[in-house]
This record gives sequence, C-alpha cells and structure tokens, in this order.
Amino acid sequence: MNFLKPIIVFVVFVSLGNCAELFQASKKENNNDAIFAALLANNGTCGQSARSGAAGNGTRFNFFGCSGDATATLLGLGFTAQNVSFNGGLSGTSDASTIVTRASSLSSSGGEKKAGIEITYVLNSVSSTLKAILPSESNFNGPGFLISPTTIQKLVDNVSSAFSTPASWGTSVGIEKTLCLEVHEENGAHIFGWEGSCDSVNRGTYQFEEDSVTVNVNGDRVGLRLNQVIVKSMTIYSSVIGTSGMIR
Repeated sequence: MNFLKPIIVFVVFVSLGNCAELFQASKKENNNDAIFAALLANNGTCGQSARSGAAGNGTRFNFFGCSGDATATLLGLGFTAQNVSFNGGLSGTSDASTIVTRASSLSSSGGEKKAGIEITYVLNSVSSTLKAILPSESNFNGPGFLISPTTIQKLVDNVSSAFSTPASWGTSVGIEKTLCLEVHEENGAHIFGWEGSCDSVNRGTYQFEEDSVTVNVNGDRVGLRLNQVIVKSMTIYSSVIGTSGMIR
C-alpha cells in the first residue's frame, strides 16, 4: 500500500487547488453580482450617458439620483471610491473622501496630454473645498483646481496657489454651481477654466488660467477630493474644450 501514498497525496493537492480556484471564482462572481445589483438599484437619473454639444463629446456621470452602496455603484461606473456616500448626489466629508477614474480619462494623449471636465456641485459650508485633479495619478498627484465658496485656485500635487488670471464670485455655500475645467500639458501645465457649463462659455477666452505651471504630468485619470461637498454630476470630455491660440 505504500506505493499508493504519493498518488493519494497528489490527488489531495489537486483537489485543494481546484477548491481554491472555485473559491476565487465564486468570490469574483459575488463581487460582480454586488456591482450589478447596485447599478440595477440605481436606474433612472443615476448612471452614465454619452454627451455631445458645442464643447465636444464626453461621458456624463449623473450622481443626483443615486442611492445605496456608493462604492459598488461607482466601481460599476468606472471609479475607485473612498469614504463617499449618496445623499442628493455624491457626498464627501473630508479630503479623505475621494473618487478617481480606473482608466485613462484624457481628451488627447498624442504627444501632450489634455483633460477636461464639467462639474456641478454644492459646497455645504464656508470651510468646504472641492479638489479636481486632472490628469491625475492614482495617488492624486498632478495639476488641477482647488474650489472654495468664493474662489478657485490652481493645484499642484495638493499645494494650492492663486491664478495669475484669477476668478472670484459671491459665496456659493448651499448653491448649485457649474464649472468647466481643463488642463493641457504645455511647458509643464496650462491650467484654465470658466464659470458655467462647457457648452455655454466662450472657449477662446479663459476666465481663470495659469500657463507654464511647473509640474510633472504623469497621470491620465480624473480624481476628486470632496471635503463637505455634494457633486451632482460630472462630464469627462473625450475632445479638447479650449480653442485659444495659446494652445498648441
């Protein structure tokens, strides 16, 4: 019977390996089922849709009608999320409340990177801030914008400073507001944007901007940090928005 022992041991190992594979497959199926269930529960006004207009083409993500498991729903929509929930939109409570796209979100990747978004949001208090990083690395490094109740500043690797061409407005606490934001890789980064929807602004003149910002543009994602903010919707553009002759 001793000659049977190696055969028995081999059969046991194969069986254990098959069980492990079945367990992993079952776990993956359960995760997919949870994501699918979350998306099904959020029909109607929650989800993504193609968008086209004067500013070009993109994908609109509507968070206003979403409910339930925010992490699973956002995963199904193509985002990795931390510490966010659905409450009249995508709600965050601190800088640790984040979402970032899971795939490239550039409007142009040939040579110099470009990325643009339209975002509609509500700031909940005078200390609220919304950070939009684009193009972002997965760790949220990169150029972008720091939005507060009365102004907007440029953001470089999580350090903010005023634009050389600045913009300000009356307090927007509790008021729904829409901004159109774009970053181009040009001698570092050209960071600019407008107050209003991307389709409605003068895309040849920038309301706020900073050219030749020293920053490494290594990422290709779009990331948000929601400190006491509700984001109602966001459009990520697949075509370049700005048309000024400054842009190469």
